[in-house]
Amino acid sequence: MTQPTREKILDAVFTLVYIKGYNGTSMSMILEACNIPKGSLYHCFASKKAMVLAVLKERIAPRMDQFYDLEHHCNDHEIDTLIAAVLKVADKQELLQYGCPLNRLNQEMSPVDTDFSHEINIIYEKLKYKIIHLLSNSNLQKDVNIDSLSEYIIATVWGALSLSPQQSSKARYLQTVSHLISYLNTIKSDIDHSV
Repeated sequence: MTQPTREKILDAVFTLVYIKGYNGTSMSMILEACNIPKGSLYHCFASKKAMVLAVLKERIAPRMDQFYDLEHHCNDHEIDTLIAAVLKVADKQELLQYGCPLNRLNQEMSPVDTDFSHEINIIYEKLKYKIIHLLSNSNLQKDVNIDSLSEYIIATVWGALSLSPQQSSKARYLQTVSHLISYLNTIKSDIDHSV
């Protein structure tokens, strides 16, 4: 089977599972979205589970890496880099409408399937490490626990994105994360970071 066919399947499965969830996505929906024979689909993947696990590794993990790159600019405080990443979410309509694709799968599949739980945890821990690494190099107040702070940041963003599409909006997301941003600004050290 050619690589483009496999990529086409992964793109279609990502979109379907993101919008409808794992259990809400049927094999017939996948076949219709891909517009390929059933035999071609099963030549690439043995099951729906195998497809979605591949989506986690090859579609969701790279998106998380790219979106949360947390590239620090030397004249900015690390907290400002983090705040910029939190605010950037508000410009992504699909995130506001459907939430974080990793968190959606986490909520649905981690409690019932250890393979999903394992793969999701790898991506989560990588994101958490990126935040910890950024904050470890920053001037923060001494009593800040960077490990728990990184989890709080992820949980706040995911929670702000977990509303139904009818309840979600850019304004509502920004209103929710404004409390997180206010807190992050309070833990900056008084040291002038640009010096």
